Amino acid sequence: MTTPPWWEELIGVSDALADADRADVESWRGLSAGTVEEDEDDVPPLTLRLGTLGRVFGEQSAEFTPEQSRRVLQLLERIQAQGSDEEKGAVATGFFEALLNTWDEGFDLGSVWADVGPECRAHCRSWNDFTGVDTPGWMR
Repeated sequence: MTTPPWWEELIGVSDALADADRADVESWRGLSAGTVEEDEDDVPPLTLRLGTLGRVFGEQSAEFTPEQSRRVLQLLERIQAQGSDEEKGAVATGFFEALLNTWDEGFDLGSVWADVGPECRAHCRSWNDFTGVDTPGWMR
């Protein structure tokens, strides 16, 4: 899958997301070593890119303003509700599963849970069930 049209809006929310994505793409292409010429369509799979963003969002949450967090989560909810099946799967499996991993490592998911939309919340609860994690009351 090529880069979706909403991608620039997503990484444009914060420098942390844009920098992480740029580093992923450069690594994928081998640009950091200067061994491969740039090819706009040569990017990591969407699920991997969203996984990086989910990890960065959780690990660097203190760097995001409440408005930035809200914008990220609202955009991802819109994709979960209206995107293609491939986009929906990438958001769920990439971003939210990575974000849940950061929760396991200390990220305060409750601090942004009010901004997580119903489609994304449902996936998070399902993932908890699948992995055997007790879903706390505030996630219900």
